[in-house]
Amino acid sequence: MKKKIIKMRKHTYQEAIDFFKNMPHFMPPKDGGAKKNFFSLDAELMLLEKLDRPQDKLKYVHIAGTNGKGSTTAYLANILYEASVVTGAFTSPFLYRYNEMFKVNGMDISDEEFADVFSKVKPAYDELAKEGIFVSEYEFLTVMAFMYFIEKKCDIVLLEVSMGGRMDTTNVIPAPLVSVITPISYDHMTILGNTLREIAVEKAGIIKPGTVVVSAKQEPEVTEVLTEVCRSFEDMEITYFKDDSCTEIDYVEHINSVVPIDFVAPSKIIDRDIHGQKFVVADGKEYFTEMLGTYQIDNAALAIAAARKLSSLGYEIIEDNIKNGIVNTKWYGRFTLLSDNPPVIIDGGHNRQGAAVLRKSLEEYFPDKKITFIMGILADKEVGIILDTLMPIADKCYTVAVPNARTMPPEKLAEMIRARGVDAEVFTLEMNLNDISSHAEVVCICGSLYLLSKIG
Repeated sequence: MKKKIIKMRKHTYQEAIDFFKNMPHFMPPKDGGAKKNFFSLDAELMLLEKLDRPQDKLKYVHIAGTNGKGSTTAYLANILYEASVVTGAFTSPFLYRYNEMFKVNGMDISDEEFADVFSKVKPAYDELAKEGIFVSEYEFLTVMAFMYFIEKKCDIVLLEVSMGGRMDTTNVIPAPLVSVITPISYDHMTILGNTLREIAVEKAGIIKPGTVVVSAKQEPEVTEVLTEVCRSFEDMEITYFKDDSCTEIDYVEHINSVVPIDFVAPSKIIDRDIHGQKFVVADGKEYFTEMLGTYQIDNAALAIAAARKLSSLGYEIIEDNIKNGIVNTKWYGRFTLLSDNPPVIIDGGHNRQGAAVLRKSLEEYFPDKKITFIMGILADKEVGIILDTLMPIADKCYTVAVPNARTMPPEKLAEMIRARGVDAEVFTLEMNLNDISSHAEVVCICGSLYLLSKIG
């Protein structure tokens, strides 16, 4: 039977961007008889089938968790770059441009390449749409990532989970070489669950038989979930069929080995200031990172553990590659120092764990100083918990709208801050950062990753 040839029209970069701006991040269109279930990856898998399953042609490290995914991915990408491993990285969200989501050896996809890959996926999308089956924005982008990384001949692809894990758009891949789990906490509860255990189950959904897992130190109930999932693959059967009809069995594979999991011990600090941190990991080796934030040394340790797993799998990664990769990593918006007279910090922490580690870092770097916050938060976040965490160290707050439809109105946010005994006012067009910082000991811009593009 001849395979149907899908005709491709070359789209411009702007046409591709306009297309995505009119799509939902995760949900399908509410009208037009869309058949896609939010809690299903079926539509994305159908799109991948039409494109000859590109996800099966790459090797992966899959990274899930609540906080620290981006930093851990950045550390590992730089280690692999130092080791001359051609490395793709698919991350989200972007701050300024869609191109930031697709990187090869640290370089963003070009506008021309973006348009080319979009043009290859769009005809298959259109075929599904005619059947009333729609993929979401992130599903389309994820499929584009697979196609792009194949074209660039990537040796390894780092896939950062966008939300959750089990039903995330990246979770259509075969077993990755390594599965990385960063600290798991409360976030996206309306979708992932209201308890830490429920959230952990969703995050652990990326774990598959055939992978190895490295995890940050977790809360006890999260550790229990991850351990249970890794053990659950004992005596598992996988059935292989001769063709796509799934009627004639080729063979059955029995898997009776547990997926190994290592919990990475927290790093120990040797020295830190506003220019960097020297730390030691569990085996006694010392490293230096210019990344600030007390949590960054643990993100680095997790990336180091993942790199060593890849080394054990045959990738030529030596200690100098690891040291240089850690030193050279930058990740804007994660306790980033914008200026130091007075210190101005920008941080994208947007949930209870992010607020807790932000406060810990501010108290560590600027003891006995009151903080002037410039803050914007999405309304569907745990706003009260975030404020309860940060307001005890606040001198004054300026509130802003996040450039996202889900933003909490800055007037309402200011009211909530005043209710906690802290002076607050709405940041207006007449104000500027220099005016605010001239009257402050320390300025911290925080509350949402989406805010970084507006302030930074």
